[in-house]
Amino acid sequence: MKFIKILFIPLILALVLSCGRDEDLGPIITIDNAEIGAFPRLVNLITGEYDLANIGTSAYSHEVEFQSQNAGANVQSYEIFASFNGGDEVLFQSFGQGDFGTSELGLRNITVSFPFTEVAAALGIAANDVLAGDQFEFRSVLNLDDGRQFTGDASSTESTLLSSAFRGYFDWVVKATCPISDDVFSGEYMLTIDGPTGLGYGPGYSDQVVTIVPVPGSSTLRSFSTLVLEAIGGFGPYDTIFDIVCDQAVYQLMDTGSLGCGGGGIQFGPARDASGAVITEPLDLNDDSQIVLFFNEGFANGGCPGQTGETMTRMVLTKM
Repeated sequence: MKFIKILFIPLILALVLSCGRDEDLGPIITIDNAEIGAFPRLVNLITGEYDLANIGTSAYSHEVEFQSQNAGANVQSYEIFASFNGGDEVLFQSFGQGDFGTSELGLRNITVSFPFTEVAAALGIAANDVLAGDQFEFRSVLNLDDGRQFTGDASSTESTLLSSAFRGYFDWVVKATCPISDDVFSGEYMLTIDGPTGLGYGPGYSDQVVTIVPVPGSSTLRSFSTLVLEAIGGFGPYDTIFDIVCDQAVYQLMDTGSLGCGGGGIQFGPARDASGAVITEPLDLNDDSQIVLFFNEGFANGGCPGQTGETMTRMVLTKM
């Protein structure tokens, strides 16, 4: 009897975790039953970074459409606030119905462009003071014609609408970086884990061949798709994204949606040292034969005791 109970434990765990593994299933929540006033949905990320090599002409740009019960007609204003490296924010721009267009779906929409020079001037920052990896944080607010206001804050907006399924786009970060062409740091790579890895549910990744591709809207972001936690059955596939920031590659937070045990989703994130700095290894932009990433398999445990803890796992990607 004791042997049977031991077999049941991983089976139950697999059933619990599998509840969130099908990314293709439509979300249960809809605009009609969410009763949310409005939110901006990302349609197209056109340019997602500031180019340090062409800082005078570099601009961030995206297209959003406004989802609401009357197709965005009740959005009185779309306000954009900006800050630099976590500092004080300023109201950068405000758009109204006169600035909006109409999308193919009949929703009010807008394409915005924020040149580096204008953002830096609004924040009082000199171009020479901006270094690779510096961040410009943007926060948007939707003001409706009935006086209600919606932001990316959890107290304002249902978190499901901010997931990859709905692509709610209230807040974003634009990094200053060194652009690279799509044909480098891409293609087939051998993924290996070098050194200790895994928590109670085993390694986050298994050794395998992956295909690295550029992320649309950015010249420095790359991604590859794999199953995760294969020791307990494997879930996904999920996209692993990393950012090539001039002389280093930085692992980005992995979005596994609802994969977990009832306490949010399991997340892998960048590994940090005792001082809180992200751990990286030097990278040569002229040599894409090897990429090294450090990640924390216990960034968020999703309510699963077996995924509790922290790691500084070293992943090596070797070009084939």
